[in-house]
Formats: sequence, structure tokens, C-alpha cells
Amino acid sequence: MPLTALFNIKRELNDLLLKLALPLLVGHLAIIGLSITDIILSGHISRQDLAGVMLGATLFDLPMMFVLGIFIANSTLAGRLHGRDDHHGLNLHFQNTLWLTLPVGGAIAVAVYLMRILVLPELDTDPRVKAIAAGYLLPMTGTALLLPMLMALRTTLEATGHPRIAMTFNVAGFLLHIPLDLALMHGWGPLPELGGVGCGWATLLVVMGIILGINVYLHSHRELERLRFINRLQKPCWKTMGQILLLGTPMGGAILAEAGFFHVIPLMAAQLGTVSLAAHAVAMSFDMTMFILPLAISQAITIRTANALGREDQAHAHYTGILGLKAVLLLAALQCVVVWNLRQWIPGLYTADLAVAELATTLLMVAAIIRIFDGLHIAGSGILRGYGKTRAIFAISFSAFWLAGTPLAWLATAGYLAVGSSQIQAIWMAILVAVMLAAAMTLWQVRKVLTATG
Repeated sequence: MPLTALFNIKRELNDLLLKLALPLLVGHLAIIGLSITDIILSGHISRQDLAGVMLGATLFDLPMMFVLGIFIANSTLAGRLHGRDDHHGLNLHFQNTLWLTLPVGGAIAVAVYLMRILVLPELDTDPRVKAIAAGYLLPMTGTALLLPMLMALRTTLEATGHPRIAMTFNVAGFLLHIPLDLALMHGWGPLPELGGVGCGWATLLVVMGIILGINVYLHSHRELERLRFINRLQKPCWKTMGQILLLGTPMGGAILAEAGFFHVIPLMAAQLGTVSLAAHAVAMSFDMTMFILPLAISQAITIRTANALGREDQAHAHYTGILGLKAVLLLAALQCVVVWNLRQWIPGLYTADLAVAELATTLLMVAAIIRIFDGLHIAGSGILRGYGKTRAIFAISFSAFWLAGTPLAWLATAGYLAVGSSQIQAIWMAILVAVMLAAAMTLWQVRKVLTATG
């Protein structure tokens, strides 16, 4: 291979992985770390607190998945405006993205509240677990109102070349969240002892702090002057908000279909007993941590591709997509090896319950294999997002996870699909099948798009 080609690969990987994906990764880990911390700390209080917080987080995440998709799509639109150096258009787009967070946040807050009062009471699980989940969801309703604004701020900063700013505030929030969790769970000083319920209140306070901090920074530093809106606030533009929703709604549906599938699994597993539910919480929680690495690179691929398309540089967009896909495949294979070899040690991070740890070890074996196929699906989705093919992503996710994965998981829950000694093990095999199908369909669609535009 010529030295020029090697230099170009090194430079592109540096821009993709170090300058963009690395701060995205750290920021994502900090945000996901809020939930991970809740689960880990509650697991050291009691088995019921662990299961209750996991159940509450699942019900919270279901409606939030749709919002996540809408504002991840903002990376494509903001990235293209940044790529063509349209400062005025970028500022107007950013303002309308913020306006859109108000009705979306209100709708999602109502959805979380309905999950708490309508769905949770109908679940067939331990009453103590349901009580903890209900207490956790009360403050998380306020968090649902605020998270769309946090997503809008974060994705705009990332798409316009400032991922480290978003990362810094996310990490600061995570570091603040740990002592807040402990203080509210154990009742430090004058604070009440809330147990697992205290995790919800800690998360609400942290999200409020991150939003306030980013806005103060935004309006006090010259490097972000083009994004300021306080002294140049415009009325909402329904056309612009409609464009965001047109691209973001299919993406929201896709993430809801995929992540929603993973979050419905605990609802299915709730009737299998506290041990199965807690073991699933351990394995899924760690898998979520692994998932963040390919997700960060996927979002970096989306941003770099969108920037190139904004400059009308099709060749660079194609090159970035293929190189990013290869990088994710290599990292996913490494993740598979790590999870497989550490599967007996990982459960000890979450719980001292031997029954839960033993069952979680078997689930992590499946999670290790899932990493490879999930990595391919995530990276391919990043390419498709950059090209604006969000409807294709939705069709793939819905088909793989709801038309294939959900029926298989239901058969496992009902006892018709036997794998291993526990029904939760059969459910995880259903997850593996769904992810494999999603990866195959995504790669086929990526090939189709790149061939048509290359």
C-alpha cells in the first residue's frame, strides 16, 4: 500500500476515533454511568432494590428511546450545516431544535407518568420491587421533561466540532451523581434514607445541573458565539422543526424498536422470579457499557459523513463510512474476547448473591457473541444516518427485533423454547438471533447506499 494511502488512513482514523469518537465515548459512558451507578449501588442494598431500580429504569427508558432517536438525527442536520459553514442557518436550526424540546419533553414526561400509574401496577412481580420502581419513577418524570433539551445541546455541540465540551459536562455530572446517590440512598446527614428510590432524585438533580452548566458556558465563551440564542432568540419555525421530525421520527422509531426490545425483556422476565430478573440486570447493564464504544464510533461516522456531504464531498463520505465500519468490527471482536474471558468476574461488581452471579455468568457468554453482530449493526446504522436513510434503519430494526426477536423471546418466557437450565437463558438466545438478523440487513442496506452514491 502506498505511503500516501497509509497516511490518509492514519489521519482519518485520528479524526474519527481520537478527535470525535473518544470524547463521544467518554460522554456517553458518563450518561449511561448514571443508570449503571444506580443499579450497582442499589444491588449492594438488597436484591429487591436492585430489581426495583432496574424495573423502574426500564419503564423510564422505553419512551425515552424515541426522544433519543429524534435528537440523534439532529447530528445529521447540524453536521451538514456545519460542513457547509452556514453559521446563520446553524443558529436558526439550533434554536428550533431547542424549541422542539418543549413539546417533546412534555409528551415524554406524560408517557413516563403513565408508565408509573398504569403499566407498573399490572406487572406480575414482587410488590416490594414494584414499590421501589414506583418511587424511582416519580422524580424520573421530571428528568424526562429535561432530557430532550440535554440531547439537543449535546448533539449540536458534537456535530459542530465541540464534543469535548459536552463530554466535560457529562463527566462532571457523573462524578456528582455518585455521592448524591449514596447520600440519598443511605440518608446522610439531614437527608432521608430512600434506598433505591434515592437514585431517581439524584439523577434529576444531575441532569438539571448539566443543562444549566452547558447554557452558561455557551453564552460566556467566544468559540461558541455562533450558537448563542439569548440575545437573538427567534420565533419557532414550524418548517424547520418539521424537517427535524421528518428525519428524526423514523430514527426515533428505529431506536425504540431496538432498544425498546431490550427493555421489554425485563418485563417478560419479571414473572420468572427475582433471581432471573437480577441476573438479567447484571448482564444487560454490563452489555450496555460495552455497547457505548461502537455507538460512539457510529455517531462519529454519522457526523463525519454528514460534514462531508454538506461540503458535497461524496468520496470522503464513502471513505469515512467504510473505514469506520472496519474499525468497529475490529473493536467488537476485541470486546467479544474481553467479555468471554471476564464473564465469571463481572457479576461480582454488581452483587454478592451467588445464585444471581452464577446465572449472570451464563448470560454473559451470549453477550460476548452479541458484541460482534451488534457492532456491525450499529456502525452500519451510523453510515445510513449520515446519508439520511433513517427510514431504512427503522424498517431493519422493526423487522429484526419485533417481527423476529420478540416472538422468540415470548416463546422462551412461555416455556416453549428451551435453552440451558433457565428460561432467561433462552430469552438471551432470542436476543442473539435478532441482533444477527439486524446486522445482516444493515450491511446489505449500506452496500446498496454506497453503491448508489459511489
